[in-house]
Amino acid sequence: MEKNDVQRVSFEDLKNFCAQAYQKVGVPDAEAEIVADLLVRSDLRGVDTHGVTRLPIYIQRLQKGYVRPACTISVVKEKGPTAFLEAHGSMGHMAAYRAMEKAIEKAEEFGLGWVSVKDSGHFGVAGLFPMMALKKDLIGYIVSNSAPMMFPWGGRERIIGNNPLAYAFPAGQRQPVVLDFSLSVVSSGKLILCRKKGERIPLGWALDKNGLPTEDPYEGYEGGGSLAPVGGHKGYGLVLVHEMLTSVLMGGKWTKNIKSLYEEDKSGIQGTCHSFMALDPDCFIGREAFKKNMDRYIDSIKESAKAKGTDEILVPGEPEYRTELKLLKEGIPLPPNTVKELTAMAESLGVSHPF
Repeated sequence: MEKNDVQRVSFEDLKNFCAQAYQKVGVPDAEAEIVADLLVRSDLRGVDTHGVTRLPIYIQRLQKGYVRPACTISVVKEKGPTAFLEAHGSMGHMAAYRAMEKAIEKAEEFGLGWVSVKDSGHFGVAGLFPMMALKKDLIGYIVSNSAPMMFPWGGRERIIGNNPLAYAFPAGQRQPVVLDFSLSVVSSGKLILCRKKGERIPLGWALDKNGLPTEDPYEGYEGGGSLAPVGGHKGYGLVLVHEMLTSVLMGGKWTKNIKSLYEEDKSGIQGTCHSFMALDPDCFIGREAFKKNMDRYIDSIKESAKAKGTDEILVPGEPEYRTELKLLKEGIPLPPNTVKELTAMAESLGVSHPF
């Protein structure tokens, strides 16, 4: 394979490969299928920083006993439409999946569900979890804290995460609106992927350990630097309130107490905390009426006057949906370094691979 070549693999083949890898390290079959689907769907939607490029580190952490192979969720407290869960260091993808399931169940019963879970782990793409609510025509929401990736505003010690949020709104004829972003200009995964590809990063993405803008992806994250917050002090403020809505609310881990996905730690529990909400439009205008309103609202945005040189106005979620349709037909592109890492992992595990 040439340096700049990519290899394309079908969604199903890649998902089956990931499921086999998870099963090989002790993840129950049903959970392996769920996590594999979430992982590969990230690539399918074009979010390759949180897709199969992360599989080797997830597998390594399972092999080392840092993560529970079987999801263990216990209810700490439950009252009306709310629930407080403990994940006991289970895989982040599964902890988030189960918590969102419970939020949806609560919303179906009460019209609103709010579920918070502590002592979870890295869960990949935040937007995939509120999208689960779309199957029931509910509105989904998630907020999470994360391992330290950024300096606080005016500081130079990396103690706060980029604490993502995501919303999913059902629509009728239009595609659902899915807003999903972390509170750094780019994710740490973006820097890691650029480092793997040997690429520089644009100024404004990150700061080095001295607080200076850098084009070096290693210096901007793995070398002790800081991701830059979205919107300056405004993004920094959102980072803090997201931590308050998760770990502070539950007495979980925050700031420097959260372990990095790439950190060696025999205690095992990474310690991220997440909060999930599902909201039933039937409590307001009604599900069908809401979806019709969503269509009309989206139309009004897309039909508004366009800037010079703009062919189309998009709403959140449209680019990812179009990428998904495209890659379902063409296959998911994997860069050479990712293929090399996945192939080595597959051989070490003794599982077949599609590369």
